[in-house]
Amino acid sequence: MPNKNHLRIIADRQLEESGQVKFNYGFGNNDDEANPEPNYIFMARAFRDDLQSYLSDLEVKARAKDETINVPYDVDYVEVDFMGQFHLEKYYSIWYNTFGLEGVSFTNFNRTALFSIADHDKFQVFITSVEGLINRGLENNAEAAYNKNILFVKNFKLLTLSDVLRVDAETLGNVVVIKTIELPANAEIENSIIEALRLYLNEHLIEYVIDRETNRLELFDVTLNELIVIAQNFDVIESITSSLSGVVRPGIYNIPSRAYGFEIVNADEELPLIGILDTGISMQTPLSSITLQDDTFTLDGNPLIDNCGNDGHGTMVGALAALGRHNHSTNFEGEIYADAKLLSIKLIGSGDGYLSEKKVIELLYKAKNEYPHLSIFVLTICYKTHKKTNEAFSNYTFELDKFAHETDSLIFISIGNNDLAMNENNDYDLNYFNNEHTNLNTPADSMNNMTVGAAADGLYNGAFNGIASGKEFPAIYTRTDHINLAAIYSVKKRNKNLFKPDVIESGGDYGFYNPNTIDRMDNAAMSVLSSNPALGYTKEIGTSLAAPLTANLAAKLKILYPDLKSQTLKALIINGASLKNTVYPDANKPLLNRTSGYGVIDVDNTIFSDENNVTMILEDSIQSGEQKIYPVNFPDYLISSNLGKTNGILKVTATLCFSFLPLQHNQLTYCPIHMAFSVFKNHSSDDINRVQRELNSKLRTTLSWSQSARDKSTPAPYSNVQKIEFNVDVSQLRSEGKTFKLAVQALLSNQIMASQIENYPTEFNFSLVLKIEEKLRANTGRLYDELRAINNVEVINIAEAEADLEGEI
Repeated sequence: MPNKNHLRIIADRQLEESGQVKFNYGFGNNDDEANPEPNYIFMARAFRDDLQSYLSDLEVKARAKDETINVPYDVDYVEVDFMGQFHLEKYYSIWYNTFGLEGVSFTNFNRTALFSIADHDKFQVFITSVEGLINRGLENNAEAAYNKNILFVKNFKLLTLSDVLRVDAETLGNVVVIKTIELPANAEIENSIIEALRLYLNEHLIEYVIDRETNRLELFDVTLNELIVIAQNFDVIESITSSLSGVVRPGIYNIPSRAYGFEIVNADEELPLIGILDTGISMQTPLSSITLQDDTFTLDGNPLIDNCGNDGHGTMVGALAALGRHNHSTNFEGEIYADAKLLSIKLIGSGDGYLSEKKVIELLYKAKNEYPHLSIFVLTICYKTHKKTNEAFSNYTFELDKFAHETDSLIFISIGNNDLAMNENNDYDLNYFNNEHTNLNTPADSMNNMTVGAAADGLYNGAFNGIASGKEFPAIYTRTDHINLAAIYSVKKRNKNLFKPDVIESGGDYGFYNPNTIDRMDNAAMSVLSSNPALGYTKEIGTSLAAPLTANLAAKLKILYPDLKSQTLKALIINGASLKNTVYPDANKPLLNRTSGYGVIDVDNTIFSDENNVTMILEDSIQSGEQKIYPVNFPDYLISSNLGKTNGILKVTATLCFSFLPLQHNQLTYCPIHMAFSVFKNHSSDDINRVQRELNSKLRTTLSWSQSARDKSTPAPYSNVQKIEFNVDVSQLRSEGKTFKLAVQALLSNQIMASQIENYPTEFNFSLVLKIEEKLRANTGRLYDELRAINNVEVINIAEAEADLEGEI
């Protein structure tokens, strides 16, 4: 059957109603808000130990100060672990006014907070309350006085040198990242200390770059002793970390094929441009004809040279991004049509190095400024260390998310390779992914961009030769999501949409060297382009192959639908992905999305519609507090004709994506926008919001809002990617008059610090992809045309679609 272009929903004409977001609350107990009588003895013992450590650490901190260094202010910080979630809207001002504590950073999804002691007199109320509770618990003094807010505290401690300094002599490197603390209520203190630090660095000839907007300094070639002095004397530093990064590749196979054997024949065409942030792209390969001859985008040598190892790295990444699966389908021979041109952005020349995050971001903005049509990037250079479970977002991730949002760009980021996997396994074991050291690497936790893991498929013909349970399964070396809400939230309050990777794509696999040993076996790996013309091709595996292959799909979409926004490309790719052939045992099902995301990408399913399979795209915006209703009208033949079945005649798959301006200092509201959608009965906005016992608007009992912001006291973190699937019966179409209602709602979180909410936008763009497909024994060939006739839609890029149709005739 002929391919057809997707349909665009004309938002302002299809929109039926704009209502308000409303939540209906039941009556039952809230298990997260229960307040049983505290165990005073247990708390008193913990507080006694915490107080002793706090006072001791305070003395050590004071003695470490160098009086010869001119710093205008000393600031102490207290880290507090709470029994539950610290509700900013309710408690932020209470803690500031009562205890003199200014919240500056919230992690562990608001169960841990870092406070600056803004008022030492008021802070004495905190200390006195701690002493009172110790007296109550250990001396059994029922009359002991303490402020009731202290009962919410689990532990507290002074922020010390060991908390701040997170590098040692081995991991120091030549680039060190300092994250500074923002003091909204005491900006004069913050600015004065920062200025004193700048003077100190200048006086001691320490090279640095500073970015006040993102609260970051980068120091170059600094010694460990110098870092210790800085951390001990300038009380505006939250952390000092290394920026050691590496290209994502487990090893080189060195199984070459000595001729390229193909020619790119459409290098003169206008094609989408992809930025390859890697080790350079070799001009001694056929890629030279589609690579911009611009050598200005580099941090480490000529970007048009790739000398990483024997075979390069950026070259193979660029080939997969521009050519996709073409080389593999033609056995690397003959004429090849590229899907994209390439801009080489060289970050490191070798396999490993210390990155200046600020310079990477500057290169991205520079590239976007010089090539405004550039909106797709590939980044396969990640931090070498994995993220700890539920670790907060880094400055690097924050800036990449901010860049994507501000420039309507999409970076395809590899989730990272676990180099230990081969030595720690002798078979394919999904339980291995439960180990924390398999967690993803920064910046693969980026929310506005697209994180890609590796499926075991190696793009070769014949039987699957890898160790995985199937080629659609995640390779054992691919990394997994670091977020585990089960450790914090009850089952009912977890956000099922919050996970990485977004999708997986072919990356090759290990093979069995013998029945009890796995190794890098060439028959399970992927053939990729080498930068060395004497070798031609080599065998590789890795998530660094999966990410550019997925970016290639975005380029294909750009060719056919050039005006689509980046978040729409992301929604299309996710909507087309599938977990159908990735079936985990029951015991491992909690790992499914955390290792495979929304599944393996499907090129044809993503790019085209056809007569019986229709993809409709909605690009619109929505205000905070607004709920929009769009009718989806279905053709009459679905209820009037004999279709051979009555249940499950249609399958609907829908995905919502949106980008946002990320917020620092608060892990819970890094994404501060709740946005959700679903498909309901033919009801109004108010009816959809009514409690179910009064009026049930659900088409199916399991089909509700894609995510919830109902719980205001202990909210779960929000996701900016959501996907739903459901089947449609004839009876549902009849009862709803052949019309369902697509509803979208948005609400800005109430957990944002006052200093951040003042200028935050209240209108948000979103992209929603809705796929409707017939599931009949004999499809009718009528769905596309009849859906088009009865809804306010248009064929995207209709001129090209009609030209293709003429060509088929």
